[in-house]
This record gives sequence, C-alpha cells and structure tokens, in this order.
Amino acid sequence: MKLREAASTIFSLTAVLPLLIFLYFMWRFGLLESTEVQLGIFFALAIALLGYVLFRRLTARVSDLGRALGQAVIAPQTTAQRAAATAAKGATGDVPGLGQVNEIGEIAQAFGRMLVELRASTERLEDLVFKLGALNDMVEMAARIPRIEDLLSHVLERTMRAVSAGIGSIMLLDRDRQTLRIAVGRGLQDSGRGPVEVKVGEGIAGKVVEMGEAVVVEDIEKDPRFGQANDPRYGGGSFICMPLRVAERIVGVVNLAKKEVAPGTTGVFSQTDLQFLNALATYTAYAVDNARLFEEAQQATTRLQEVVEDQKLRLTLAQQQMIQAAKLSALGELVAGVAHELNNPLTVLVGASDILEQQAPEHLKEYAQMIRESTDAARHIVRGLLTFGRQMPLERRHVMLDELIEKVLALTAADLRIESVKIERDSEPGLPPVWADGHQLQQVLVNLVTNAKQAMAEQPEAERRLKITSRSLGSDRVRISVEDTGPGIPPEVLPTIFDPFVTTKGSAGTGLGLSISYGIIREHGGHITAESRPGRGAIFTIELPVGTSAAGTVSDSVGQPIRLDGKRILIVEHDQAVQKILLEHLEPTGCTALTVARADEARQHLRDGIDLVVADFHLDGVDWLALLNQAAARGSAVAGRFIFITAEPVGPNADAALRSAGACLLYKPFTGDQFLEAVRATTA
Repeated sequence: MKLREAASTIFSLTAVLPLLIFLYFMWRFGLLESTEVQLGIFFALAIALLGYVLFRRLTARVSDLGRALGQAVIAPQTTAQRAAATAAKGATGDVPGLGQVNEIGEIAQAFGRMLVELRASTERLEDLVFKLGALNDMVEMAARIPRIEDLLSHVLERTMRAVSAGIGSIMLLDRDRQTLRIAVGRGLQDSGRGPVEVKVGEGIAGKVVEMGEAVVVEDIEKDPRFGQANDPRYGGGSFICMPLRVAERIVGVVNLAKKEVAPGTTGVFSQTDLQFLNALATYTAYAVDNARLFEEAQQATTRLQEVVEDQKLRLTLAQQQMIQAAKLSALGELVAGVAHELNNPLTVLVGASDILEQQAPEHLKEYAQMIRESTDAARHIVRGLLTFGRQMPLERRHVMLDELIEKVLALTAADLRIESVKIERDSEPGLPPVWADGHQLQQVLVNLVTNAKQAMAEQPEAERRLKITSRSLGSDRVRISVEDTGPGIPPEVLPTIFDPFVTTKGSAGTGLGLSISYGIIREHGGHITAESRPGRGAIFTIELPVGTSAAGTVSDSVGQPIRLDGKRILIVEHDQAVQKILLEHLEPTGCTALTVARADEARQHLRDGIDLVVADFHLDGVDWLALLNQAAARGSAVAGRFIFITAEPVGPNADAALRSAGACLLYKPFTGDQFLEAVRATTA
C-alpha cells in the first residue's frame, strides 16, 4: 500500500464515516427536511472534501521527501549495512490496520542508511582523534625519554596501536656500512629466522631508503615491485614502510604489517594511515636524531670524565711521588750532611787501622784486625748513606750474586739459627756477574733477611721458613726474591712501605732500612717491589741490570807493591791527621812527599818540579779546574798527575772535567790499598 492510499483510508475513517452516521440519525428522526440541517450538511461535506484535498497534498509531499531522502543516502553498502537496512524495513514498513506502507519503509531505510554512514564517519573521526592524540603523546614523549632504545620502543608501540598493526619494527641506518638494522620490534614471527640486517637497495626497507619515499603494499606476497620474498617474520597481507627523515638525511625506516580491521580479520592500510605515519615519521626521525646526539654527548661526557679522573689519578700519583721524592731528598740531605762530617775522621780511622794491622805485635794483631773490620764496616755504612742520598758514586766491581747471598746468609746465620728459621736456597746455575757495589747490595740483602726474621718471630717455630731465589731475566737482568712465612704487610702500609720512617715494628724500628735499600737499588738502575700475602708472608723482589765495567775504573783490589823512587809528591790537605795517614801510606814507596795546608803554599811548590799532587779538592782559596787548565796550556808534565780526595760530591761537570784532564778522584773514606792503587794508575 502506498502512502496516498493509506491517507484516503485514514480520511474516510476519520471524516466521512462520522458524517454518514450523522446523516443516518438525522434521517431517523426526520430532520433532513429542514433547510438549516440540509445547509449544514452541505457545508460539512464541502469542508470534508477541502480537508481531504489538503491531506492528500500533504501526504504526497511526505512521500516525495521520503523518496528523495532515500536516493540521497544511497551508497555502496556492506553486507552488514544491507542487513541493517533490511531489518529497518521489516521493522518500520507494516502499519497495524493498514498493512505495509511503502513510503514509511523507504523513509526507515533512508534513516538506517544515514545511521550507518554516521556511525562510519564517527568511527573515522574517532580514529583520527586517536591518531592525533597518539601523535601528540609521542611528541611529548620524545622530549621526556632521552635513551634511544626506550624512545623507539614507545614510538613503535603507540604507532602500531594507532594504525591497528599487528607486527612492526623500526630499523636504523648505519651510514658507514650502508645497512639497516632492527633496533626494536613487536610481534615478529619466528625472530630467529631471516636477516637481522638489510643492505640499502635490497628488500622493501632497503629500497625505501634508496628511493626516499614511503611504500604501501596491499599484498606483499603478490606485489611485483620487489625482487625478493618478504621477510617471513612479517607474514603476508598489507605492508607499509615509512622512511624516517631528518631534513634531507634518512636515519631509518618504520615497518608495519597485519592491519586489523576487526577481530580475526585483516585489511589494507589506508591513506589516513599513510598520512598519520608521514606526520609521525618526521617527529620520530628528529627525536631519534636528538636522542642519538644526546647519547653521543653523554658518551663524550663520560669519556671526558674518565680522562679527568685519569688525570686526577695521575696528578695524585705525581703529587705522592713528589712528596716521596721530597722526603727522600730531605732525608738524603740529612744523612749526607752527617756522613760528610764523619768522612774525615773515618779516613783517619781506616788508614790508622790499616797501619796498625801491619805494624802491631802478634798479640795485638787480632785487635787491630777487629778495628780495621769495624772501621771498614763504618766506611761502607757512610757510603751507603751517601749513595742513598745520591751524594756518592757507587764503588762498582763484578759481583757474583750466589757468593754474595751465601756471604749474607753466613753473616746472619747465628741470628737465624737462634730464631729457628729454616733457610731454602733456589739458585739458577750460571748467573752472570753483576757490575755493582757489592757492599751496598750486601747491606740491602742483610736488611731484607733481618726484616724477614723479625716478621716471623710470632709464628710457630715449625712455620718459620725463609726462601731466597736468584734467577736470570734474559742476558741483561737478574732477579733476587726474599720470601718469608710471616703475617704479611698490612694493606694500609703496603703502598708506603719504602717511604722514610714507615715501619711495621712500632717503636722497635726506625723506618729507614727499606727506604735506604730502595735508594741503593734505584742508584744501581734497578727496582725493588713488595708483595704481601696476608697471613702467609711477604715477598720482596729485586731486579738489577747486569751492566758492564767502565774504562779507567779504579778497583780496591790489592796489587803488587809499587816503587816511586825519586818521585816528588805534594800532599795538599788541611787536616794534619789525614796528612799523616797519607805520608804513612807513601813511605814504603820510596818517594819524597811534601805536605802543605794552604793554597798559596801549594802554588809555590807546583813550580818546583812536582811529579804527583794529592790534594783536597775543596781546599779554600784554589780553583783546581782552572789550575789544571793552566798547567795543560803550559804543557806541564804534572797536568795529568793529580789525585783529588774529597768528602763530598764534586758535581757531574767537575767530575767530567777531571776525567778529561786525566786526574783521579778518590772519595773519603778510603783504604790504603785504594790510595796506592790510585797512585799507581796516575803515575803509570
């Protein structure tokens, strides 16, 4: 039934039928014959006809509007939309008492289609709003998250949610190697398969970097543009790859796959998705670049901090070394000053002990020998102090280490036996001799053995063991280690164990033994180290260069008796005791010796034909270097026949000048044999 027919029926039921009923009653009661009634009925019929015409026109207008509305909203419909329209038609086309009214059904269908379109538009609007919100969140997030890994993870997660992707990854470009590498991924299938890296120009991602444009693929398995099969981790279906660009520079790509349009169904990425990703890619690229720059800045800061810390450590070590050097220098000056004051009396004592030992009666020779040995020991102690302060050159000779170690053990045997210390020797056969000061090395080894014995004093007697090892380190170095089984060195003391006045013995120690040993080994060109094993003892290791003898070195070996018959020797020395000792040494040679105490006297006698001059180098009022130069300029024979004796260093420049002139330098205190050997070498 059409709307017009329905309108006629409604009009008949509401207007004509009541009029007929009214006429019936008028006829039944005989009122139709009245002119007034007839006139009223006529007017009622005229009004009814006019209402019917107007109602029909209104109904026709409504029907036309319904058809026009239906045609305006006609569009391609999905299965779900057609079902909704059919349901709307079934629900709204039937009118009780009139049956099915076509126009009302059409209006209902039109409104149903409008609702469907409105719903779709609303969904698109919601999707756009969601994407804009996601984009805004990611812009804010890029400013809050400095680490590039965390930033990429959040960006990928929100991007996949915004475009309803089930699989995604972000790949960063390594410009040096021209490869793309996955930095972060989500939903990748079987991540153990497929390449981790893609070269520029290969695959979809590689070609996107090469072309610099985004690619949207409806079905990646059927697209003919790409020569190789897709990475199986992304599966099939729609795929989108968007470059991440900073200005004209591409820093990576975003890969998205498996577009979900409904639960369990997949679709194709739309232009809206592409536009969203295009806007997102710009922000992401700059965020990635900023994060990279931030990380590089952090790394540079870290490296700078490491350099600063390293320089601080070096500065601290340098300061400690300077402090230690200052301590050693101060101590060296102290002991050198004391040693210099002892040198003159020691020279007399050493010379007198030599003479006494030669001239004493038999019953006194033993005591004279004891005096000589004691003064000789004192002489070496003084030289050790001067050597420690770098104030005196070493008396070097070839030293056999095994013989030296055996001598040290013999000297300390009694003390070690009293303390029940067991000795273990481990020596390598054929050790080369060392060009060194044997007395100084002996002093160092005696000090180490004594320290080890004292360190083991509190240990059970069965656990007191001392091991001395000597080894060759190639052809030019040797090593000696002294190992004990004491309690070890406290960790807080170990770094400063060689500093002056540092001791582990409390008030029983001076703290100078190891510092003096350190100075002696350093003067020999070697080094000494300490290693502690808490509860199991300590190891002191000495490494020394083998070295070679220097030409013209005066040794203290005893030669054949020398004869200087007819030679005139001038002794220039202000200390009368030293003068007397020198005269006693020269008397058996048959020479004629003259002694003077002042510079002017020395100059007078130098003009009288002197064959040899023995002089105190530091005598007031005479510049011996200038005097030597003058004698050499005159061609005097005495120019190369000077023996200078001194109680203190002359300095490297003076030492070199004296050697160049052929003069000999003899340091106090010296033995008679050393003096006569110098005389022999000078007068030869």
